[in-house]
Amino acid sequence: MTTKRLLDRETIDQFIQSSLSPIIALLRETVDYGVDLLDKCGQRGGSLSDLIIIGHFFKHAVTMFDATEILLSRGAVFAAGVSARSMLEAYICLEWLLKTDTESRARHFYVWHLRQKREWARRLIPGTDENQRFQKQLSTLTKMQDPAKRATLEAEARRQDADLTNILTNVTNEPINDQFEHLKKRHLDVHWYVPTGAKSIRDITAKLSLETDYEFFSQFSDITHAGAFEKHVKFDGKGVFFFPVRSPEGIDALVNVTVNLAFRLYRLIIKSYFPSDLQSFNETYVTQWRSRFLSIPKVVVKHKGKI
Repeated sequence: MTTKRLLDRETIDQFIQSSLSPIIALLRETVDYGVDLLDKCGQRGGSLSDLIIIGHFFKHAVTMFDATEILLSRGAVFAAGVSARSMLEAYICLEWLLKTDTESRARHFYVWHLRQKREWARRLIPGTDENQRFQKQLSTLTKMQDPAKRATLEAEARRQDADLTNILTNVTNEPINDQFEHLKKRHLDVHWYVPTGAKSIRDITAKLSLETDYEFFSQFSDITHAGAFEKHVKFDGKGVFFFPVRSPEGIDALVNVTVNLAFRLYRLIIKSYFPSDLQSFNETYVTQWRSRFLSIPKVVVKHKGKI
């Protein structure tokens, strides 16, 4: 049985239902809009770059937005920051892809992705450098102790390696594949965007004037990497206070930034793929969302009790 001072599901659910249901309804509507837009894009078809932009990065952003809504609807504001941060990173990548040289940048991501898959396949192939570096990890796998299972895995890895190498060395992909090979640092590939002119995600934000967004969402990186100490523990001079596992505090701020990000995300995709729909989207924002979006109540929780 849980200690309700640390996790009181019933009270939080009741509070969300009675006081914050309009916020959750707004979130779900905007998530649903994104899912419908994703489906519309999928029906459109397109090139490899469209698959990377829509099928990967846009879908990832919508998926993370949906995850944020699920967590916020249960009062898990702290945990929701992780998916919100991932949503922003997908948006940054989309901006970078669509800014210029879209086909080339998307192809770089594709080649980088195939190289990552081939790296994993080669870890199971005796005699490869990848296999030598992965020996310690392989020795812990039960399947590798069974000769028959090991042989099956090695055969599948060889097949994947051959297939992936054929794709990576075709006339379209080979120059980019050679780029990554040349830019390797020790045995590691650089990130997919490095050959396209960016040193890091932070560098992309500078080039796209998204530094403010990146700095605000960086607080959620601390959560991802278990570094947000002050969000868990508080000293008051008399004792130690553990913050609850779930709390709706700050839900207004997180909804504000994620919904705003979603609107920008949708405009970016509509402008790129359905420019004639942009006016309709703007009208939907004004008539259905704006007033609700601008009237999100601030939530402050007064913490009591100490352990």
